[in-house]
Amino acid sequence: FHSLGLQILRAEAQTIGLKPQFSIFAADDCFGLIQEQLATADKQLIRQVQSQISLWKNNGVEPEVALAQASDEQMQQAALVYRNYAATLLAYQAVDFDDLIRLPALLLAQDTSLLLRWQNRLRYFLIDEYQDTNACQYMLVKHLAGGSLLRAPAFTAVGDDDQAIYGWRGATLDNLKRLQEDFPT
Repeated sequence: FHSLGLQILRAEAQTIGLKPQFSIFAADDCFGLIQEQLATADKQLIRQVQSQISLWKNNGVEPEVALAQASDEQMQQAALVYRNYAATLLAYQAVDFDDLIRLPALLLAQDTSLLLRWQNRLRYFLIDEYQDTNACQYMLVKHLAGGSLLRAPAFTAVGDDDQAIYGWRGATLDNLKRLQEDFPT
């Protein structure tokens, strides 16, 4: 997923205000940005906020939506950090690993001509360990394999609900169930 997302982002970077040679920040770089936003040395708090931002991104939740949905002061603080963090990444012409999936999924959802171009470019998909996909990954698959006027979807997904291990990072078994609903053939 990350490699495909990177390929899409490199080709379509200008559409979202990035240069084609944007940087990819590692987790430690992101930790530092979040630490600056929080103005604290409390590593546990920084990791909690970093994890929450990652969950929001993996669920396709944009910063403004996270802020609007914040139910308490702690979530509101995390959402504010998320908004500033996203703006800082853009200012640095950088993305994090979650953005490698989130941003292409958003691009494909928003631009029909871009979607058709990528649907016609990528003909077949094999997705292994499907039980460990998150909402953003599902959205990316649904857009790319959802078929176009020129062809029907052509993909294989392999997964076992007994082997799901990434729930802590937003993976959901609902994606296995949704396959038959969204792709009945």
